[in-house]
Amino acid sequence: MEAGLPLPLSKQVLNGFEVDFFFPGLGLVIETDGLRYHRTPSTQARDARRDRAHLLAGMTPLRFTHYEIKYERAQVRSELRQIGDTLTRASDIDHT
Repeated sequence: MEAGLPLPLSKQVLNGFEVDFFFPGLGLVIETDGLRYHRTPSTQARDARRDRAHLLAGMTPLRFTHYEIKYERAQVRSELRQIGDTLTRASDIDHT
């Protein structure tokens, strides 16, 4: 993967929600949000509940819009690399 992360699992059910991408070794959940499914108040509330469920389960949820993925690839790549490094360091500390 361009950001230096392992290949994720996709369309996994975690904490009662289907997620776009899951990196099991990092506990990282990535959601990609387009306007088609993420613009109404009810879908935004569902997304917030989903993020909290993952946080409460000890996972790290991270969201990117389709716009960011298409037009701000370098920024998305950089942020994925940073969160991967942060979670890897945290995992290394937890195992010592």
